Amino acid sequence: MRALLSGLTCAALMGACAAASAAVVYTPLATPLTTAPNPGGGNSDGTGVWFNLLTGYAETRDYYFPSTLFADGQFFLLLDASQPTPEALIFTQGFFSRGNGVIYASAGNLNPAAFGVGASIGPGTGYQSPGAGYADIGPAFGNFTPGRGFLGLTIRDASGASASDVFYGFADITVGADYAITLNGFAYENVRGAAITTSFLSPVPEPATFGLMALGLAGLGAAARRRR
Repeated sequence: MRALLSGLTCAALMGACAAASAAVVYTPLATPLTTAPNPGGGNSDGTGVWFNLLTGYAETRDYYFPSTLFADGQFFLLLDASQPTPEALIFTQGFFSRGNGVIYASAGNLNPAAFGVGASIGPGTGYQSPGAGYADIGPAFGNFTPGRGFLGLTIRDASGASASDVFYGFADITVGADYAITLNGFAYENVRGAAITTSFLSPVPEPATFGLMALGLAGLGAAARRRR
C-alpha cells in the first residue's frame, strides 16, 4: 500500500509539473456562454460573448462594450439580429498593434473555416490575412452548420516584429439551430508559430473535487495504517 501511495504521489507531482510546463494554454468554461440577439449588428451594440485567449477572460454583455475594447487576444461573438435572417458573426481586431485574426476557409472564401476534432491549426492552415471586421459564421454566408466545432484563431505576439509573429489558437463553439453561438472554451499555443490541435474542452474540476480527491487519498493512507 505504501508503494501504491508513493506511486500516486509521484504521478500527481509529475502531472502537475507537466501541466505547468505545457505549451498549450486551455481555458474551459465551467458555464458555457451563449450569444443573445444583437439588434445593432455589433457596430453600435456590444451584446454578445467577449473572450480573450491570452488572459482567460470571458463574459456575456448587453449593450455596452467592454472597457478594454481593443486588446491582443480578444474576440467578440454575436448573433446579428439586424438582418432579415439573423447571422452568427465573429469580430476580429487584426489591424495596427492588434494582430488578432481568424483562419479563413480560403482566399476566395473569406469566412472562418469550420474545423473538427483533431484538426491542426498552424502556419499552413487555411487562409490567413490580418484585418479587422465581422466575419460570417452562418447561415447565409458562413461555413458552419448547427453543431459543435472550432474556430481557428491567430493572436499577435507583442514581442514579435511582424504580422506573421502570432500564436495559434481555437475557440470551442456550439452553433445552435437559430445560429446563436455557445462558447464552451478556448485554447492557444504559447510558442510563437507553433501549431495547435483542436479538442473539445471540458470544465476544470471545482476546488471541491480536488478536496474529495485529497480525502480519498487520506482514507487510503488510514486504511493502510489500520492493516499494519
